[in-house]
Amino acid sequence: MTATRFAPRTEPVRRAPDPARRPHLWVVDPKAARQRRVTRLVTGALVVAVFAGLFAIVALRVVLAQGQVEIDRLTTSIETQQTAGQELRLKVAELEAPSQIVAAARQRLGMVSPATVSYLNPPPPAVAPPAR
Repeated sequence: MTATRFAPRTEPVRRAPDPARRPHLWVVDPKAARQRRVTRLVTGALVVAVFAGLFAIVALRVVLAQGQVEIDRLTTSIETQQTAGQELRLKVAELEAPSQIVAAARQRLGMVSPATVSYLNPPPPAVAPPAR
């Protein structure tokens, strides 16, 4: 086993604070401090308002998308019902056809066509005597 040797660590040089390099200090004007606070508050309020506006826009878009889905579903339902209505109207028209009525009368009711048709003519109306 070989022993590893490290170089001795040197201590960092600590400098004494130099009075010439002292941080620059100044007196804060209360009006300027107040104006900075107001500016920060207004900026914060604007940032919150922008994010709230963006959230509201997203929420409205979601509501509109859900409404559009409902409209699409109702449109599909209306089209289906209109197709069914047209089919029913066609069936009614077919059943109201004279040939269908004659066929139903013969099959269901046992009616037959007469051999001859005789027409009755009503007598002429009686003439009323003139009023005196």
